[in-house]
Parts: sequence; structure tokens; C-alpha cells
Amino acid sequence: MIVKVCGVRTPEIADCAVEAGADWVGVVLEPRSPRHADAAAVDAVRTALAGRVDLIGVMVEPTAERCAGLARQHRFDAVQLHGRVEPWLVEEVDVPVIRAVNPADRRGAFTADWWPDCLLLLDSPLAGAGTLPGGTGRLVDLETAAEVAAHRPIILAGGLTPDNVAAAIERVRPHGVDASSGLESSPGVKDPGRVRDFVIAAREAFTTLHAREAAATGPGAVTRAGGAGR
Repeated sequence: MIVKVCGVRTPEIADCAVEAGADWVGVVLEPRSPRHADAAAVDAVRTALAGRVDLIGVMVEPTAERCAGLARQHRFDAVQLHGRVEPWLVEEVDVPVIRAVNPADRRGAFTADWWPDCLLLLDSPLAGAGTLPGGTGRLVDLETAAEVAAHRPIILAGGLTPDNVAAAIERVRPHGVDASSGLESSPGVKDPGRVRDFVIAAREAFTTLHAREAAATGPGAVTRAGGAGR
């Protein structure tokens, strides 16, 4: 089960996330985002991680060439792609691709046109035309998310905070959770206490869920786990 802290811009927050028990740390390479990390910041975050967890590069509608180039430059363990992205891009990138989607309605949540084994990050709908693709900061419809998660592994995103992540995990049973704006004191500025509380709350919720599922199914039960994957 994956716990991801996204929009990390400093070594201090990266270290805080890892020490709390995060599995993935995300850096945003989109200049229009208040969470944008330039090359120096990405390198500083990677150095702070020291290989302890996976570093995920978050991009908006990159070309295959740019995506592959940034993945090599920053030695990302995976890339997370938002907006309009052609599925064949996965063939051009040497690391796993996480496809982030903001389905406009319930139907769209079940018809995302991507590789069946591509890990989906499910967020709530964008605010409207012209909105920058990416995280919304609004809680996704948990009923719909739970139905999608029953059919394929998803990373649940959108409006998650230390206060609501445990309930969201209990309801949706996702492969992982991702938070960014819900961990900030101001746009782009992570609050160490909120980062720590979110990771701990999510980790405890996953542990409880795993124990309950194991008890219900008995010895030999197979549970979903693992790192970034296509």
C-alpha cells in the first residue's frame, strides 16, 4: 500500500515525509503550478531522499521526448502524467507511468482510455475549461472511487488531509493515497506537522485494513502491494 506526499520542494519536507513512513515523494515539474520545483530543487529533494523511497516526477501534458528526458535527468523512479497524454507514451519512457485522471462524471471514471495495467491516480473533476490539469484539492466522490478500486488498483487523490484520509481508505480501499494541497500552510508551502500527521494516519489506516482483510480471508490471502508500476 502506497502513501505519497506530492508537491515537495525542499529537502526538509522530503526528509519529514520519509521519516514519517511515506513510500513515494512527488515533485511537480509544471512551471504554472505554485508547487513547481526547478531542477536545483528536484536535485536537492532527490539527494535528501538518498534512495530511501521512490521519487516521482509529476508533469502536465509532456511530449514523449520531454518526459523521457526529464526522467533520465532526474533519475525518477516513475512519472505521473496529467492532462492530455497519448497512451503510447509509455513505450518511450524507461520508468513506470502513473496516469492521473480527473473524470468529469461517473461514466468517465470507468472509461479512462489507458493501458489496463497502468496504475491510475484518481482525482476529482477539474473546475472548468481552462483549468490547469492536475490536483484539484477537492475530495473525489468516494462511492465512485470505491467502485473503480474494486476493478483496478488506483491511487486515491483529491482533497485528502490528515483528518479525512483514514475514512477515505476505509471506504475506497485504494492501492495508495496521495496528498499535496491538504498538507500546506499556504499554496506551495508544506507544513511539516500536517505532512507527518497525514503519513502516519494513512499508514495506520492501511495497516488496520490489511489486518481486517487478512482475518476475513484467512491464511494464504493475496493482498495488493508493491511499488510504482506500469
